[in-house]
Amino acid sequence: MAKKEKKKEKQKKKEKGREKREKKLLKRLLQEDKGGKKADKKSSSNSKKMLLREIEQLKAELQARSAAAPAEHGATDAVAFTEVDELDRASDTGSISERKKTWERHQYLRAQYESHLESGSAKADARVAADRDLRQRYGDQFGYSLEDLDSILS
Repeated sequence: MAKKEKKKEKQKKKEKGREKREKKLLKRLLQEDKGGKKADKKSSSNSKKMLLREIEQLKAELQARSAAAPAEHGATDAVAFTEVDELDRASDTGSISERKKTWERHQYLRAQYESHLESGSAKADARVAADRDLRQRYGDQFGYSLEDLDSILS
């Protein structure tokens, strides 16, 4: 329970920080729009409303794009998006050392794949061998399915 509460608190802090940055940006945009001069309150409140509406529209557009991105690509690309999401989650939620470890495992998998290809293995065999090497070095929980390997190492 303590981890969930800490996670919620951290999320709330992130949201507050995001809101503060948006307000600062809005304030800066309003000042640039005014030319550094004070305008009447009615026009600035209209400008604020317009800017807030535009920010909301842009947020909605970004969410729609990110939701549509996996659908636009084929099924094999959806696995690649899952891998990217996993790396993204590690970068959002984890510490620097966790991100570094995730990146090291990914790089190790790719290096092993390349070395197996150079030794003359077929692509499918090289992928399986690279995954086996990864599992031996880091443990079975860090292995990938054949579909994942195909999308990651293609």
